[in-house]
Amino acid sequence: MTNQWRITKTIDMDQPAARLFDYLSRWDNVVEWDPTAFSGRKLSPGEPAVGSRFVITLRFGWRPVPMTYTIVRMERPRLMELEGRGAHFRALDRIRLTDTASGCRLTYEVVIRFDRHQNPVASRIGRYLFDRYARTTIRRLQRMIDGSANPPALSPVTRMADRAIFPGLIGFTRLGYILGKRRRPVASALYFGRTMVLTGGTSGIGRAAARELVRRGANLVVVGRDGQKLKGLLDELGRLKNGGWIETERADLSLMAEVRRLADRLMRRHKRIDVLINNAGALFNRYGQTDEGVERTMATDLVSPYLLTVLLLPALKVAGSARVVNVASGGMYTQGMRAGMLDAEPADYDGPTAYARAKRGLVMLTEDWANRWANFGIGVHAMHPGWVDTPGLEASLPAFHRQVAPLLRTPEQGADTIVWLASSPDAQRASGRFWLDRKIRATHVFRHTADTEKDRRELIRALDALTGLPADT
Repeated sequence: MTNQWRITKTIDMDQPAARLFDYLSRWDNVVEWDPTAFSGRKLSPGEPAVGSRFVITLRFGWRPVPMTYTIVRMERPRLMELEGRGAHFRALDRIRLTDTASGCRLTYEVVIRFDRHQNPVASRIGRYLFDRYARTTIRRLQRMIDGSANPPALSPVTRMADRAIFPGLIGFTRLGYILGKRRRPVASALYFGRTMVLTGGTSGIGRAAARELVRRGANLVVVGRDGQKLKGLLDELGRLKNGGWIETERADLSLMAEVRRLADRLMRRHKRIDVLINNAGALFNRYGQTDEGVERTMATDLVSPYLLTVLLLPALKVAGSARVVNVASGGMYTQGMRAGMLDAEPADYDGPTAYARAKRGLVMLTEDWANRWANFGIGVHAMHPGWVDTPGLEASLPAFHRQVAPLLRTPEQGADTIVWLASSPDAQRASGRFWLDRKIRATHVFRHTADTEKDRRELIRALDALTGLPADT
């Protein structure tokens, strides 16, 4: 009986060969797409090259099997060979990439050689399992790079759960994240080298999103108003190895003049912006106006992201397949939004209501922009991070924070869908939707919150007038 197994799999991918090759050459990334690999570490410094070494721990049955891989041949971006060594066997992984009309063709060959002859029955069973694992692995890689065969959609079960209120609220908690965290994974290759702008990235959900985006290889611009927090973030994330770069911009996004200056700086430094994440937000329990005469909640949570997004539209168009991620809130389920609500009277002001209306407005903008900007290849998404344990929540809603503290998500769990939306190919096929835990959720659960296209257009005209933008931008 032979002491060698050989398997070859071929798949067509939508990504260019160079991008896919760079991803696969970072062999520690194998833990993202190989279900048998649960840890990976690069041992050699610098960019992957002939001689680069990796330690990958695989799981065969109940046993962890550590292997050391070395790149023995590299012809970028067409061919790579790696030799792996385990306790009683060796592996040769050969990856070939050829161009196709829509991307590239990946041919993946694996040869396993055992140090001693195998029992015939055990070998036959092992060979069968090995082939099945290889087939599963290559399909998972394709899904993570190109997306699933079926685009995401709002399922009837999810719609019913949202409208039943209590099941939907359970989804806002830590449990909702646990149940949904493995849905539609995305490869870090789709983050690498892309320029992303993240507002409100110095604490809480934003800081967690910034950390993960840079770790995955994004080139990130973080906007915040606290210089010391920005410096701390820059010091922390600037030390990440094998990640992207990070730079910071200081701006008070409650002021339109500062938003304009920020947009001007960003446009001068970055002709192309692949992703804009409108995460900055605040809930003010007492009525107040900015120095420009705009109510603070609306200024920070709705006027600012509207103005910044429109001003950065030329750079988003250049990207060709850009996306905008608007961080909303489950509170928006309780409120509708109309143009006349942009400037509430002090006597009628309620902090949570104003916050919910502003976030509802963001969702309305998401739906409008998705339709108007589809021809530019720009996807627009709104998302709810769930109930997250952040300093902002504790300060603005202390009673609520105390009552649900055991159920609150971590900032990393709240940021998960933001990070996913930033590069997921599945998400880009479902523009204009509202997401929670990588899953499309209902936009309305109460009739009184419903809005029409006319309502959205009136809101945009009011925002144009308030910000001084030309109509129909």
